[in-house]
Amino acid sequence: MEPITISFFHLSIIISLIGLIIATYTDLKERIVPNKLNYGLAIIGLSLYLTQSIIETNPLPFLYSLLGMILGFGFGWVMWKLGVFAGGDVKLFMGLGALNPFTPSLTGAITNTTIPLFPITLFIYSLFAFLPYGIFVVIVKLYKNKKMQKEIFEEMKPKIILSIHTAIFASAAYAVLYTYSINSLIIIPLILIWGTLKENKKYATIITSIIAIILSHNLFIQALLAAILISVILYSLFKTLLSVKRVLITEVEVKKLTEGMIPAKTLIWKGKKVVEQETLNLKLILKAIKNKNSNILKEMLAPKEEIISANKARGINDEELELVKELAKKGLIPKKMMIKESMPFVPTMLLGYIICLIIGDAIFILIGVI
Repeated sequence: MEPITISFFHLSIIISLIGLIIATYTDLKERIVPNKLNYGLAIIGLSLYLTQSIIETNPLPFLYSLLGMILGFGFGWVMWKLGVFAGGDVKLFMGLGALNPFTPSLTGAITNTTIPLFPITLFIYSLFAFLPYGIFVVIVKLYKNKKMQKEIFEEMKPKIILSIHTAIFASAAYAVLYTYSINSLIIIPLILIWGTLKENKKYATIITSIIAIILSHNLFIQALLAAILISVILYSLFKTLLSVKRVLITEVEVKKLTEGMIPAKTLIWKGKKVVEQETLNLKLILKAIKNKNSNILKEMLAPKEEIISANKARGINDEELELVKELAKKGLIPKKMMIKESMPFVPTMLLGYIICLIIGDAIFILIGVI
């Protein structure tokens, strides 16, 4: 029996996964990633590739590891400046960069590149992973909040009924068109016309459904089940994601605010008054593009007279905390403030890393960047 050997490449992956699992645990439990872990990953990564360089008498593995660490920290620092990352995320990216100079892919050369895109790739895949993770977090929060459950369900009920009604008409129309070998794309204008019928929609649906049942009841039932399943599930998931802000926002007395809490609104000075900054939205972006005025976006992203920001993952620091409490005492801001609970980002980083292992830099290959 031959001895089992592990390459430096596979060893770096194992260490990265162990590090991310530990970081995920501490982030979920204590909302912090220990510096010992972050710096430990960086030191292990550099040491690992230094050993490889010595064994192979080739300086490149160590230099690549050093470059990966620098790029990981640099990308993380930019994300921190933009308010996306907290300090721990930056250092974790640094450690992972040292262990993974290039995007690790277990699928081979098809999805591997020689360009050090790992920090960007990991970030993109982490965003993809945020979708199922975000839905899971909201479902758990809603499960614990019966009042919010009822409110959201009441909002969803008319939309779900409309979705089912639309699914019935669309399925019936599809069955009729299919029976007569007519292009099924005609369903799109038919649904648009059906949508303008208002109160008469139900009569159009009943008549079309009766015809579909007579012509091909099996096809109608199959199409109906698929349409209801897809429309209701997609809408429910979409509505659940839109509920993220609501389930993660709570009201806190200003005097009870602590460092790291993230305000739901950005507060800025407007003369001698404190006002809430308008939220960046599509309308403002289109206005800036139309007027060719990038200053609108710059002011929104980095206001000069900012007091506290709702867009920084680090939350409120000590200096801002002191100022906000003073403003509340003077009556310049309310005694209570809406605070948003941030979702830990490290769990999505772990999922993003697993995606890296499966498809590597495939995202950049698919879009033709590399």
